[in-house]
Amino acid sequence: MTAQLAAPPDPLNAKHREETLARLTETTFDLLVIGAGITGAAIARDAAMRGLSTLLVDKGDLACGTSSASSKLAHGGLRYLEQGRLGLVLESVSERNRLSRLAPHLVRPIPFVFPVYERKPKPLWMVNLGLWIYDAMSMFRSYRLHSRHGSKATAELEPALRREGLDGSIRYYDCITDDARLTLENARSAHLSGASVLTYCEVVSLNTRRARVSGAQFRDRLSDQQHSVEARSVVNATGPWTDRTLGLRGDRSRLLRPTKGVHVIVSRERLPVRHAVVLTSPDDRRVVFAVPWENEVMLGTTDTDFQGDFDVVYTQAHDVEYLLELTNQFFPQARLRPEDIVGSYAGLRPLVSEEGDPSSVSREHAIREDEDGLITIAGGKLTTHRIMAAEVLDVVAEQFRREGTRIGGCHTGAVPLPGGSSIAFRDDRLVSEGLSLPHRFEEDCVALLGEDVVEHLKQSYGGFWADVAARTGAAEELAQRIAPPLPYVWAELEYAVENELCLRLSDFMRRRTQLEIRDFDAAMRLAPTICTKMAAMLGWNEQRARAELKDFSDTAEANMAWRADMETETIRA
Repeated sequence: MTAQLAAPPDPLNAKHREETLARLTETTFDLLVIGAGITGAAIARDAAMRGLSTLLVDKGDLACGTSSASSKLAHGGLRYLEQGRLGLVLESVSERNRLSRLAPHLVRPIPFVFPVYERKPKPLWMVNLGLWIYDAMSMFRSYRLHSRHGSKATAELEPALRREGLDGSIRYYDCITDDARLTLENARSAHLSGASVLTYCEVVSLNTRRARVSGAQFRDRLSDQQHSVEARSVVNATGPWTDRTLGLRGDRSRLLRPTKGVHVIVSRERLPVRHAVVLTSPDDRRVVFAVPWENEVMLGTTDTDFQGDFDVVYTQAHDVEYLLELTNQFFPQARLRPEDIVGSYAGLRPLVSEEGDPSSVSREHAIREDEDGLITIAGGKLTTHRIMAAEVLDVVAEQFRREGTRIGGCHTGAVPLPGGSSIAFRDDRLVSEGLSLPHRFEEDCVALLGEDVVEHLKQSYGGFWADVAARTGAAEELAQRIAPPLPYVWAELEYAVENELCLRLSDFMRRRTQLEIRDFDAAMRLAPTICTKMAAMLGWNEQRARAELKDFSDTAEANMAWRADMETETIRA
């Protein structure tokens, strides 16, 4: 099985990183973007597409913070409608629809069921009215319009739901996404448009010239070398670390009120949901989703104020207790226990500071331009990252206009992300278009890899899926699954290192794939093998390989330490 498919030009990999570092002293960039989460990556993409020479830097990996720890949904936000934030809902549903066109492989429709019990959280007729408004705000362009169901029909939709007190439900559609890969594709698009991308480069100070921010000093965390970069304009898009970045130049103001969100993963056999189910806590009215995710179900999220170290955010026993208790209220026959959880993850939301309950704090964003020219963006949602980036670039454009330079307008809403450029939805399936594939290539891939693996590759890589699949025909071991029955194959590791700036073991385990959070025990068992393969590809010596394995293992185990804590509490009880 072979395919004559050209690799993307100038791949985003370790070589690109080395070349970028080598030319920093001889380059003054138009724009320096600090922070390579979804917002920073989208800003870099927009800037590069407008013709600006752009550098995107992050102290960690792409999407290593909030942007790989979301609920993995592109949605309008029904609760924001209840809170009266109509502008945010309108913006969100519009961007959700746009993203499903720009990246149909990553942003896919998924049906939701919103059950109502004893007229709570609202009477069924009121929830139905809210969904009509929700559909109207999307100009009735949702994948399908919502529908109202009585208690009997709801029990048929979701047989495992508690029937006692059930008034009925509303079924509607939003979208599920892979947040880390959506960030990656924005960064990759920026790179293909001319931007440079540096991960594991921590900004330690900001340069100033004539009382204006003119670049930054940063430390290469992989080599421990210091570098300096000059730029005409600098954007602070560091998410939860926004205030820390502002503090690099003595600013002690606080823009953010970070809150922690936790998700846990269970097998779909233990919780056989057919839809994403909206669970509203009868105690504190928080909304938790039970989202089917291939053979697993994702439960989350919590929403609590966070005051600790932003670099050390882990799942804790009380987070797990909350999610399991609420889920078992709605699915009493499941009787989920801590040992049913196969993985978990935690992250921070960089919410703009305001008073009130954490769940009610606005998800809207704020953009600030200081007297020294530093532009900061805070807050916002995964779904609205593209329009947030466009607004930041409008501020950059105004800075340049004052200096006598004009730049073009935003094009990101009309240009698909790299993986979305050659696929489209047709009859609810992803269909390859515009690729010169050999006859029967897809059929051969299904025969060799399995239908679920091919579907996984399409949904992860979009138009590049065949580039990954073609590798499996050249080497038998690349066609093997990494951790059966999960659909990841070894070819993805090779592709990630060569094309997706995968520089560390944790990059692959948590963000290029999500092996760590989908099967923690398998990830820990396979980490040494994966680390050995990465060492061969990236030229690590034995010391570096041991350090990589230890760093990943320590972090992963710390995030699952709640298991031991809960076992201890059980023994005490």
